[in-house]
Amino acid sequence: MKKPELQDHLYALEERLLHPDREADRKALIPLFAEEYKEFCTSGRVFNRQQTIDVLLTGAARPATIHHFYIAQLAENVVLATYRVTTAVAISHRSSLWTLRDNRWQLYFHQGTIAT
Repeated sequence: MKKPELQDHLYALEERLLHPDREADRKALIPLFAEEYKEFCTSGRVFNRQQTIDVLLTGAARPATIHHFYIAQLAENVVLATYRVTTAVAISHRSSLWTLRDNRWQLYFHQGTIAT
């Protein structure tokens, strides 16, 4: 996949995870998380895969918009995505590490930091 197509694909995956309430079945999002997944939240908490999935399956809708989405391919099967998210209460910087496994992209790591 060439960079523009890969960027569009990963952007679409990030959008799905940012707005799980738009999914017909939120459980369809679970395979997007690698078994080793970890998240450093904007709150300062650290979530593992199961904690993140629990929130994903039960969380309420929230208005949020992705801006300045950019990817950098670190290896053939590893991509770093960076972007900003704007919500009604905050702006945050986000970064995600995606890894290609079994011919599909999975989220390996995510971090959100409140912008000042």
